[in-house]
Amino acid sequence: MDDHPEMTHAPTDGTEAIEGLEARLRDIEQQPLVSRAAAFGELHDDLRRVLEGAGDDTAAPS
Repeated sequence: MDDHPEMTHAPTDGTEAIEGLEARLRDIEQQPLVSRAAAFGELHDDLRRVLEGAGDDTAAPS
């Protein structure tokens, strides 16, 4: 059973950046506590870049 039915639709942007997210999260959770914060920080930065870039198709060229 799907725990997040609102997330059953396929994403339209940034898919390539979040493929493997579940595996990446599992990998982070297996790391020693000391290194988890840095790994979660990197993941946060990657996801932020995806979200910030989601609206780039309507932005004016620089």
